[in-house]
Amino acid sequence: MKAKEKNATQEVAHKLITQDNAITSARYEMSALEKNIVYLLMGQLKQTDQSDTLYYISVRELMDLTHTKNSYEDLKRATESLVGRVLSIPRPNGNLLQASLISSAEYIYGQGIIEISLDPKIRPYFFDLKKNFTTFQLHMALSLNSKYAKRIYEMLSQYKDLGHLKLNLLEIKKRLHLYDEKKGEEQYQNWNDFVRRILNVAKKEINEKTDLKVDYKGIKKGRKYVEVEFSIKLKDGKQIPLTIDDTNTLLFSRLVNDFRLRRDQAALIVEKFSTPEINKSLYDISLKIADGSVGNIGAYTAKVFGVS
Repeated sequence: MKAKEKNATQEVAHKLITQDNAITSARYEMSALEKNIVYLLMGQLKQTDQSDTLYYISVRELMDLTHTKNSYEDLKRATESLVGRVLSIPRPNGNLLQASLISSAEYIYGQGIIEISLDPKIRPYFFDLKKNFTTFQLHMALSLNSKYAKRIYEMLSQYKDLGHLKLNLLEIKKRLHLYDEKKGEEQYQNWNDFVRRILNVAKKEINEKTDLKVDYKGIKKGRKYVEVEFSIKLKDGKQIPLTIDDTNTLLFSRLVNDFRLRRDQAALIVEKFSTPEINKSLYDISLKIADGSVGNIGAYTAKVFGVS
């Protein structure tokens, strides 16, 4: 099936993610790999998407973007956890929404693609953005290694225009899933351990790899630290500009090496179509190649995308 033409788009890895503050402030736990899968999912979302829209994540792109190597078992555990991972989000009316961010993940064997569906209860928080929202750059979030650095980057991005954020220490631990409310168990009860293992690691990564320059100080009540105040600045006083990087080197490489297109054809496809559109079309092409109905792979791929 021929992919639908659209205006040139930027690579998913260089898009701004927009998410409702309710999700930014939600209490949940995700591994670094889980967060990276969610980031790539979020980078594909469009307001014109239907409630049953499916999203396609290339395992190769995921690993190339994050400079990591993940086995099938790693990915399987990550998506299984995401499907079962419950987000608790307070509603404005006082209700509490508990829902999984991802409703399903299907592995397309032999293609290196994961098909993901988004829970319809969560979807409005990404699209019905009216007053409060958070924007942060996907490629920066992907570059962070620590799951805590990723989470803190999201929280601080929400307040970058204000320049500071003060939070109760226990609330921070709840958001980072370092406090079990049911059992009353708190990790890193020693302030110096929390600073060394969590805050300093996040500060170093965020300052080195993102558009933010952050610092923090602990606030005591008596002899005990009870709050953390973050200072947040945009580097050079402005958002780092978004750019198309080498005409999307990851998809470009797949199109040239795996689907045998000329370099000019691959560059045109990356410029004209979004990442999910390309991945979906390549998946359809791969099925036809597998059943032997495609003779010249390069010519057929060029025809599907309408490039000569």
